[in-house]
Amino acid sequence: MGMHLFDFFRSKKARKESEEQKSLSEKDLRWNRFVEEICVNGELSSLSKKQRMAALCFWYDSEMLNGGFCQYQENYPDTDPDELKEALATIGNETIVRNYCKALEEGEQDDWVETDAEYGSFSPSLGDLLQEYVEKNKDELLEN
Repeated sequence: MGMHLFDFFRSKKARKESEEQKSLSEKDLRWNRFVEEICVNGELSSLSKKQRMAALCFWYDSEMLNGGFCQYQENYPDTDPDELKEALATIGNETIVRNYCKALEEGEQDDWVETDAEYGSFSPSLGDLLQEYVEKNKDELLEN
């Protein structure tokens, strides 16, 4: 019996995904693993300190870029502010930490307009700094 049409498309899709994987650099593949294994599928309580700090920064950066500080607080209400501040200081930089503290302390006064706008202008961005951190700590973050 011949190949069903569905099987044909499934194998074509698998070949395409395989080709896409080959075109990604080792660094890109590690980043994708970090996002999938640590940030998406990881259980925060079972992560190492370095993994946990990286995941906290990833979630903070994602929410800040997608909906700002208000959305971050809505989606991650149980985050310990001191733990996030430590993670931002370790992985990010002082400018990012100051912005976070300002958002916490007085951002509500203008619905976080100023701190959200400032966050989007940081260079290097937290995302860039997080990618550097993941690469530098790949052996500890991505245990095989």
